[in-house]
Amino acid sequence: MRTFLTLMLAAICVTGYSQKKPKINQALSALEEGNLTEAKSIVDAAIVHEKTKDDPKTWYYRGQVYASLDTANSEPGAKEEALKSFDKVLELDPEQKAVNSIDYATGQVVNVDSKKQGWYAYYYNKAIAAYNEENFSVAADNFETSFFINPTDTNAILNAAYAALADGDDERAKEGFTKSYDAGVRDKTIFLQLYNYAIKEENFEEGLEVIRKGKEAHPNDVDLAKYEINLLIQLKQTEEAKAGLEKAIEDDPQNPDLHFSLGVLREELGEKELALESYRRATEIDPNHYNSNFNLGVSTFNDANELIKERNALSYKETTKNKELTKKINVQLEEALPIWEKLYSLNSTDQTVLETLSYIYTSLKMNDKAEKMQDELDAVSN
Repeated sequence: MRTFLTLMLAAICVTGYSQKKPKINQALSALEEGNLTEAKSIVDAAIVHEKTKDDPKTWYYRGQVYASLDTANSEPGAKEEALKSFDKVLELDPEQKAVNSIDYATGQVVNVDSKKQGWYAYYYNKAIAAYNEENFSVAADNFETSFFINPTDTNAILNAAYAALADGDDERAKEGFTKSYDAGVRDKTIFLQLYNYAIKEENFEEGLEVIRKGKEAHPNDVDLAKYEINLLIQLKQTEEAKAGLEKAIEDDPQNPDLHFSLGVLREELGEKELALESYRRATEIDPNHYNSNFNLGVSTFNDANELIKERNALSYKETTKNKELTKKINVQLEEALPIWEKLYSLNSTDQTVLETLSYIYTSLKMNDKAEKMQDELDAVSN
């Protein structure tokens, strides 16, 4: 009986000890002394004890302990537990009356906000240091953690995306730019980066969606309007593209690129004369607009080429017809010549330009110039 009573008393003592109220202030002392294991043990017991589980200070100290476990030990799951604990403080005590204090050395208020800011700054500064050392993957890691701690600071996630971009990690960069948009960033570069990823993957529908979001944020941006039009052409939505181009030209009539794009679209629709009109308008605005000059040159040369095909189909007996067509061909080639010479002045190494000029010079019996073009063509080919 004596032994039984002794055992029973021991059991009562153990039970009583296990139900003792955790001394939450001791967790803070252990934390300040760097004894994170003890601090963790106290705060974990406190969040389930009836007398401390609804005390804002319990969760406030727990947030600090787990933030330290994260930064000091990189303990798995510590970030999530720290953030959950700080959020619980604000749930229990929105005005933070129970946890507010003053740092008498600085005069600053110390509370959940300041603790989270210090935790956030730790990672943000690590990210900047890693980026400056061109350790872009580590920089992205730390910028992403900064954003996890403070999702209202969109610079963190945007910088994470740029760090991933610098690291050559397209998938991670795309995810970062998407999160930046979701977080409220509306910089034009966000849309252009996401557009580039969509086009790289040949996902034109996604690219169109991105550009249209960009246009919502920047309704007067001509570049975004041009990208939308090009995508509509890719998607064979030509009538919608045409209406968009005409509206863009109305807003920016002196933009040669828009007139060129309208010319390309008109060609797609079989409106050849209107297309040439657009190219000519582009060259009126910018005489050196290469693409418009090129398409004008191609169109004029193709007209000559059609006559050449017709002449080649003649029998050897049709000499009169042959001479008539040769005259017409030469007229077309003479019309094309100044356009191709202009192209040559703009880009003397374009193989198509050199080949075309060589042919025109030869056809018009301009042999010295034909030889020069052939020599330059040989040099480019080699």
